[in-house]
Amino acid sequence: MTRILIIGGGIVGVASAYFLGKAGFQVDLLEREITLGSLTTAASLQAVRAQFADPVNIRFMQESLGFYETFAQQLDLPGHDIGFHQQGYLFVTGDEAVAARQRQRVAFQHAHGLTDVEYLEGEELHRRFPYLAREALAATFRQRDGWISAHEALLGFRQAARRYDVRFHLQTEVLSLTVRHGRVVGARTAAGDWEADAVVLAAGPFTAQLARTAGVELPLQPVRRHRVVIGAHDAIPHWAPMTIDEDTGAHWRPEGPGAALAWVEPEPPSPPQRHVSPDPNFTFRVMEGVYRLNPFWLDVAETLKRDNVFLHAGQYTVSPDHNPLIGPVPDVPGLWVISGFSGHGVMATPASARLLADLLTGHTPLAENPYAVDRSGLEKAEGELMVL
Repeated sequence: MTRILIIGGGIVGVASAYFLGKAGFQVDLLEREITLGSLTTAASLQAVRAQFADPVNIRFMQESLGFYETFAQQLDLPGHDIGFHQQGYLFVTGDEAVAARQRQRVAFQHAHGLTDVEYLEGEELHRRFPYLAREALAATFRQRDGWISAHEALLGFRQAARRYDVRFHLQTEVLSLTVRHGRVVGARTAAGDWEADAVVLAAGPFTAQLARTAGVELPLQPVRRHRVVIGAHDAIPHWAPMTIDEDTGAHWRPEGPGAALAWVEPEPPSPPQRHVSPDPNFTFRVMEGVYRLNPFWLDVAETLKRDNVFLHAGQYTVSPDHNPLIGPVPDVPGLWVISGFSGHGVMATPASARLLADLLTGHTPLAENPYAVDRSGLEKAEGELMVL
C-alpha cells in the first residue's frame, strides 16, 4: 500500500487525510501543535462563497459548498452539525462604476452555471437589506453562501478519516524533509524519522519554509490578517448576510448575538508564525470601514465596551495569483503540496482535498489540474478579490 505523509493538521490537511485514506492510501498526518486546527483554521472567519469571477473557481467553490450543505450525509455522520449559516453573501457598492461591473459579473456568473446570484439596486436593495446606508447603490447577493463552523467540519473529517485507519500524530514537529537521490522520501522530527512514498505539505504559512529544506522554492508568502469579534449587541441585525463593502473591502457578518469583522488591508509579507500579534488599532479601523455603508455600526461603536471586543490575528498563505497550489512539485519526485489559498482555505477545502486525492490516484490527469504548482501565468495573474 502506498504510504502518504501529510504535514499540517489544519482543516485542509485533515480533509486531505480523509480523501486520501478513502482512496486507499496508508496515511499518517503530523501536526506539531497539541490540537488539530489551532492556527490558521482557528483564526479564519470561516466564510464560504461561490461568488467568484473565474470559471474554475466558480465550479470549485460550488463543489465545496455542495459538500458542506450535505456534510453529514457525505461523511456518513448522522447528526453531525457544522453550523452552516446560509444567510448569504452581499457585495455592496456606493460607486456607479463598480455597480456596472457587478452587473457584468453577475451575467458572467450566470453564464458559467452560478445562476442563483442576484443583482440588486435601488428600492429593492434597501427593502431587503434596510440596515444599509442611503449611499448604497447596488449589490450582488447569493443566498446559498454563508459561513460554517470550521472546527466542527475539521472534527467531522477526522472522525470519518479514522474509518480508513488514518493516523493523526500531535505534538510532532517536522524539522526538515528527507531527500534521497533527488527524491523526497519522508521527514525528520525531533522524535525520529518518518518514511513515505509521498509527502504532502499542507502546513499553511510554514509550507514554503519546509519546502526549502528540500531545496524547493515555492511562490508562497505569509501575510498577517485580522479578525475582530464583537459580543452581543442589539444594534446588529443578526439575520443579515456576510456584507462586504466592495469599494473598500471592509466586511462583517453576524456571529451568534454579535458579529465578526475583517478587512484585507495592505501588509508586507512576514515570517511564518505560530502566534501572530494583532495590531490593537485594527478594531477602530475596521469599524470605521464597515460604518460607511452600514451606519448602525456607529451605534455599536458608541456603546461598545472593551470586554466585548475580541481581536485575533493569523496569517494568509498567499500565492501570486491568490489561487492555491495543489499537486506535485515539478522535478522533485515524492513532494506534493496543497497550500496558498490566500484566505479561501476553509471554503475551498472539500474540493481541494478531493482534487489532491484524484491527482495522486491518477483519476484526474496532471495535465487537467487547474491549480498545478507550475501552471502557466502563475507569476503574472492578479487573482480574485481577497475577501474571506
